[in-house]
Amino acid sequence: MAHIARTIEIARPPEEIFDYITDLDRLAEWATMVKETRDLGDRPIKQGTTFSQTIKAAGSVDIDCDWHVKQLQRPRHVHYEATAPDGGQMQMSQTIMPLDGGRSKVEIDLDYDVPGGVLGQIADKLVFEGQNEKEADTSLENLKRILEGASSSSARR
Repeated sequence: MAHIARTIEIARPPEEIFDYITDLDRLAEWATMVKETRDLGDRPIKQGTTFSQTIKAAGSVDIDCDWHVKQLQRPRHVHYEATAPDGGQMQMSQTIMPLDGGRSKVEIDLDYDVPGGVLGQIADKLVFEGQNEKEADTSLENLKRILEGASSSSARR
């Protein structure tokens, strides 16, 4: 199982960040891997919410996933699990910790198994993992840019 962990500080309070990153309609604005989110149910999301997505792995491979919100502790933590065709699996946690001065630390942890067994794992190590790490970095930078550049009311929409 591949693991990607990233952290960034954002000059916004945890509640505002949490509301933005868990707004399924807005994922594609900042998360570069998200191509489309559909079958949206509960809003705001809660433990048990399910939805489907098409994500771009390694910048070019479309993967359809079915997601399930396994844990949600507003406004600090959300944990998602996903399955993809042919045995792909993902788990993602997003944790937000308050810092001094209205700032927050955002941590994202992603664990995934690519479809294709041993051959899929080899391809992931050789090609996809580095690209997926870059996508995670870019996504967090997008999140920071959007939230720090927006007023509180526009970031919440």
